[in-house]
Amino acid sequence: MKNLRNTEKSKKRASKFLKENTPFKRKVETYTFDFNFPTEEVFKQFCPSREEDWIEGWTADLIYTSTGYVESDCIFTTPASNILGPGLWIFTDLIPNQKVEVIRIIENSVVVHFRIELEDRGNNTCTGTWNLKFTAINEMGNEMVKSLPESNPMLMKIIEGLEYFLENGKVLKLS
Repeated sequence: MKNLRNTEKSKKRASKFLKENTPFKRKVETYTFDFNFPTEEVFKQFCPSREEDWIEGWTADLIYTSTGYVESDCIFTTPASNILGPGLWIFTDLIPNQKVEVIRIIENSVVVHFRIELEDRGNNTCTGTWNLKFTAINEMGNEMVKSLPESNPMLMKIIEGLEYFLENGKVLKLS
């Protein structure tokens, strides 16, 4: 059957974008950590409420949640005083004990796509992989993305702090 749909406008838009390319910057970071705990114990800590238990300097204001814990469509904000800074955070995908995806919007200038995946290694251990994609959406965002370091040692220390919390039940001092 012949396609009778007129798609010239979308073709023109896509072609123009591909020719001009985006003026906005993007940066991708990946972090991996081997946990000596099963996926179930690690996963339940990926929650704006529970992160106060194990991340020094973490604070969040819940906007929408039906449980107060990690769930699809949870929305929260973090203030400038938060260890990771200000942002509007939205859980966009969640597979319990396997994967969580969160979008964070920073100062209406940068969109950060977090994808955290847990892989069960057996023997009550797992590997966590953090994929972060920072995308500028305006010139201020370009400057923010440009100023990001190649890797963020503080984020790695926060991830290590999760293992410390699971082992000791206490917050790892980050400073």
